[in-house]
Amino acid sequence: MKRTRNLLIIAAVLAIVVAVAALSGKHGDAGISVATDVVKRTSFQTKLPENGVVQHPRTATVPTLVAGNLEAMYARPGDSVTAGQVLATVRNVQLESSAASSAADYSQAVAEIETAKIDSQNARVGYEATADTAKSNMDEAQRVYAADVALYAQKAIPRNQLDTDKAKLDQAKVQYAQAVRQLRLGAVTGYGQNSVQAAEANARKMAILNASNQQQLDFSRIVAPFTGVIQSVATQPGDPLTPLRAGDAVTQGQALFSIAERGNFTVKAQVDEQDVINVHPGQEAQVTSEDFPGKTLTGRVTSVSPIAIRSTDASSTARQVLTTIVLNSSPAFLRDGMSVDVDILTANLRNVLAVPSAAILREGGKPFVYVLEKGKARKTAIRTGDSNDTQTIVLSGLLPGDRIVTGKDPLLKDGAAVSPASPAPSASPAG
Repeated sequence: MKRTRNLLIIAAVLAIVVAVAALSGKHGDAGISVATDVVKRTSFQTKLPENGVVQHPRTATVPTLVAGNLEAMYARPGDSVTAGQVLATVRNVQLESSAASSAADYSQAVAEIETAKIDSQNARVGYEATADTAKSNMDEAQRVYAADVALYAQKAIPRNQLDTDKAKLDQAKVQYAQAVRQLRLGAVTGYGQNSVQAAEANARKMAILNASNQQQLDFSRIVAPFTGVIQSVATQPGDPLTPLRAGDAVTQGQALFSIAERGNFTVKAQVDEQDVINVHPGQEAQVTSEDFPGKTLTGRVTSVSPIAIRSTDASSTARQVLTTIVLNSSPAFLRDGMSVDVDILTANLRNVLAVPSAAILREGGKPFVYVLEKGKARKTAIRTGDSNDTQTIVLSGLLPGDRIVTGKDPLLKDGAAVSPASPAPSASPAG
């Protein structure tokens, strides 16, 4: 029993000796062999991955605003059109009749204004003449009464004649006052029922009615709302392969065309509400897809929706914010409605000090790295900035050209002798 125990002790001692020899062989006089990297200024990016859908910058459905029968169709799918260009016309006999009638009524109402002006002028002349006559009669009655007063004082005429002439004078004054009031009232009312004011009011009413009818008639011309490309044309009811033709009936509000604005495609991405704090207009974005493998499209964030909406994923309770990205180019292989992968560059910095995140250690929550100085590992405190999946920005503590330890070794400590590990040999070229 004692002999077995001694053999175990000897075996343990031999194992320790072998381990020490192995460590000595590993580190040797040159110190600990570690992986290193040289600190240099570089580019740094952080990417926010999202899903998106390719869309035209603007699309619209062009309906007919009046009912009737198609008179002509001037546009087909794929046609390039300009804003205001006529795409189709609709025939509606009732609208045409109403528009013609209201136009005639308006012209007549305008003519009646001139007639009313002439009538008003003639009426004014008549009222003025009546007032002038009444004034002359009043003046004459005044003269006669004044003469009668003098004669009566001389007892040349009887009292009843004086009273009669006084009554005539009073009557002449009343008639003159009435004529003046009629003249003044005529200036306000237009000197009769067919006044200029009434004619002008009627013309305004006719103008409103005519403008409404002409607008309805204009609606029979279906025009492009903006410059773009016709995407589709309405088809026969129940026959999606046959487009509408001249003579076909259409109803008010029926969609006749769909149009897409020319310009670079946009991508609508739904950003998770927790990530939207990092997304801002102007940020660069990269777009890829299985539909165009090996190609990366670039663009910029142009708008971030002010509201968060429920996720399109029925199993998710998170909300998303619609973000619009305008592509810098629109290759021919892009199609409206394509699903794409989007990387929004929430940080895209140039000329910064960034080191492998694996090189950064922490002690008491404070970051540090090991810097190689004259074959020794020197513990160096640093201040860090943003990080991504592989890199961390160093704000202070390091300088370009510093060589840092990127590998981890349990024996590594401040002041330990170290030597850079030799890089792995590259694979031999095939063939």
